[in-house]
Amino acid sequence: MDREKLNIGNVNFDKDSVLCSKYVYEKGQKLNYVFLVGGTKIMFPDQENKNAAVSLATNYNSEVSEVCAWFNNIKGLIIEESPQKGNYYVRET
Repeated sequence: MDREKLNIGNVNFDKDSVLCSKYVYEKGQKLNYVFLVGGTKIMFPDQENKNAAVSLATNYNSEVSEVCAWFNNIKGLIIEESPQKGNYYVRET
């Protein structure tokens, strides 16, 4: 079964990975703020690339959870790391 998708600023997310989102206009540019499950916060402008996506997974090692996030083809991305241990993978093509 496919996960339900959510599109924010032309970036695809799994709907269950997003806690909430909002946008603001700063100097005439729309900026998207997305709060992800696990505590990671990201900010980015609307994307032109239709292949932009975010994927999340949680690994459990020795009773410690670790957030893993993959950010693909998101220009101008700013990441505020989760207070939990995590790994972040950023790819631009």
